[in-house]
Amino acid sequence: MNSGRVLAVARRSLLELRHDKRLLSYALITPIVLMVLFGLAFGGHVHDVKVVVVNDDGSFGSGFIGNLNASTFSVSRAETLGDALKELRDGRCWAVIYFPENPGEIRVYLDRSNTYIADAVVSGINAALMRTLEENGLRLPVRVSYNAVYGRNTKFMDTFLPGVMSLAVFLISTVLSILSFIGERNLGTLDRALASPLSEGEVVLGYSIASGVIGTIQAAIMLAIAVFGFGVNVEGSLLLAFALVALLAIVGVNLGILLSNLARNEAQAVQFVPMIVVPTFLLSGIFWPVEAIPKYLRPFSYLLPPTYAVDSLRSVMIRGWGLDKIWGDVAVLLGFGVLFLGLAVLNMKRRR
Repeated sequence: MNSGRVLAVARRSLLELRHDKRLLSYALITPIVLMVLFGLAFGGHVHDVKVVVVNDDGSFGSGFIGNLNASTFSVSRAETLGDALKELRDGRCWAVIYFPENPGEIRVYLDRSNTYIADAVVSGINAALMRTLEENGLRLPVRVSYNAVYGRNTKFMDTFLPGVMSLAVFLISTVLSILSFIGERNLGTLDRALASPLSEGEVVLGYSIASGVIGTIQAAIMLAIAVFGFGVNVEGSLLLAFALVALLAIVGVNLGILLSNLARNEAQAVQFVPMIVVPTFLLSGIFWPVEAIPKYLRPFSYLLPPTYAVDSLRSVMIRGWGLDKIWGDVAVLLGFGVLFLGLAVLNMKRRR
């Protein structure tokens, strides 16, 4: 092997890279953006966890509430335990802290559909209790009882796998759709379809349906492995859980078609992958809850389709909710799918 020729090839490749401003900027800027985003998003501690307090005890309860970490908890009050529990069952808070008239007792009702948040709530309550007892000279015997309204027997895997399924289905369907659509364009199949009486909308919708079928099959396989392979509990409808994963796959397909229209070739299309993977990984509540993401990044979480899929899928599988409770998330996912499809059609018309 001639080292001079090897170095000549390397030099020529670097010179070509220098002239490709787009690729060069991507290669230099992307690692910076990804590392900064990871460092900012991975805060590790939850913030603004919504809890509802019912205080029938008086001074001890008031002192305890004042000792709850203001950064961790967002505290609201309810007049009765029944009102507070209704908020918990409707998913509007993560815990109810009840101080009955009997002094020395605290009852905590938890939503354990997300074990990360539930553990943070328990830790925060124990810390507040210790501070309150110290203020009272450790003289008051206090018993704390914890009751799980949702997720009584939830394991870490039950919380973890719905997020992993959502991430995998979304990314695989998006990337495969990008590569498939660009492959059709490179082979000339897409141009022939557009030269026929077919409209841009019909072409895009046809590709969306075909790729959506594959995405739906992937969703079924992943859900089957999670439930029957890893023993993940499904408290609600298995069919509804499948429909949610399939819907997310279709959203990913439509996003892939849109992005493929923005890329001239496969090399450019591949550059979109980290832009999809990293924000989805960090900001969708898959591995740590949205409440653990800094406030200034949370708005970006709600711009990502998997955020809604993860939330609704956990609600079905762990809380046992039906469509009447998760219709908001479903509507948003449908909206994303229609939006991506419409933008893909408009972009194809512009390029034609």
